[in-house]
Amino acid sequence: MNTDELLNWASTNDIIERAKKAFWSYMENYKMEEPDEYRELFDNVDLNLLDTNISKISLTISYRFDEPVSFVSVFIEIIYEEEELCIYESLFSLDGSELDDYLRMTN
Repeated sequence: MNTDELLNWASTNDIIERAKKAFWSYMENYKMEEPDEYRELFDNVDLNLLDTNISKISLTISYRFDEPVSFVSVFIEIIYEEEELCIYESLFSLDGSELDDYLRMTN
């Protein structure tokens, strides 16, 4: 898949908007499933003031499994008070279905 094909695939599958929605869903689930950890990390953060910026979309072939696995990652910078708070990564299979997601704190 070349760059133009990846951009077309991302547009056709509405990957950017789906990744942004998945981030907000992740945050709600995080708050409910890990309340102590969530409070420790986000207690002083007004979620209404978070800004989400797509930082990159990449096609990856992972060789960590018995068979190589191809997927697309969408990286979203989460900005709070003009500083990067964390990076959210959403993974999609090449058929456009959601695979997994991660949140990495940077501040």
